Amino acid sequence: MKGITLFSIPFLAVSLPSQMAAQTQVIFDTSFGDIPMTLFDSQAPETVANFLGYIERGDYDNSIFHRLAGGFVLQAGGFALADPSASHLVDPIPTVSPVVNEPGISNTRGTVAMAKQDGDPDSATSQWFVNLDDNSGLDLVNGGFTVFGEVTDMTVIDEIAARPIANFGEPFETLPLVQFDPLVALTRGDLIVIRGVSIVPEPSTSGLLAMVAFLGLLRRKR
Repeated sequence: MKGITLFSIPFLAVSLPSQMAAQTQVIFDTSFGDIPMTLFDSQAPETVANFLGYIERGDYDNSIFHRLAGGFVLQAGGFALADPSASHLVDPIPTVSPVVNEPGISNTRGTVAMAKQDGDPDSATSQWFVNLDDNSGLDLVNGGFTVFGEVTDMTVIDEIAARPIANFGEPFETLPLVQFDPLVALTRGDLIVIRGVSIVPEPSTSGLLAMVAFLGLLRRKR
């Protein structure tokens, strides 16, 4: 009677590490639809942890895209909608201590990187941007701009990048808007808003391990 192996050891050795090394996925719910991102947990761990901290505290909920440099970057993470009763439209997002710079991945189209102050590589806090083109020149500026993720579907980003911009003075010189009429006062509805951010749960390895143990019991002899 010959033994039959239903689950081979080589397959187990290959599949388990890939499950455990899964990268964090997040989805931004915006005025124009969902923006899915994959974060580079292992390549930029401090930056990803910093970014997730802002997400988990709800700091990016009802935040806005406040800078659109056409053909270059779309930036967010600096400002959120003010209370509707306030006389102004937005407030700065409260920040925590800056995160250490972690350059290494190139600023190509679709990648997500941290914004920071000129001349200070380790000054990134809450603001981030999406590269709209191949901006690999940023790899050599200010210690290199840390890429910590990638937009996996650029449809919504490209749609936002096609919207009109208006100059309301620093830091809103290139403010992207849903629509803009210079003769009409700006309203909350004109701003492009990130309504919320969700972290996609990683697939659990516990179920896989249980199946491995079960299949090990199914070896039978003929």
